[in-house]
Amino acid sequence: MTMLRGKYYEFAPDKFEGRYFNTNGYGCAVVASIGHGGDWAAYIGGCPGHREEEDLDFVARFGAKLSEHDARHFFPEIDLPYRP
Repeated sequence: MTMLRGKYYEFAPDKFEGRYFNTNGYGCAVVASIGHGGDWAAYIGGCPGHREEEDLDFVARFGAKLSEHDARHFFPEIDLPYRP
């Protein structure tokens, strides 16, 4: 039986938020990073699945950048220009 658990995180208000999923010890995260210039970008990636906060930070730093279309699917509430 596969257990899927998703969580929503907000690390620093209006600066960094993400969604984390863990299935049988393998993590996957989608993270939105809002920059100081008032723009934002989203990243997706796999992670070890040991510590959620560290995994989300890892994806924010080293994940694959999403296209604007895909990023707005995961974070439709962010109404800022998307970082090119």
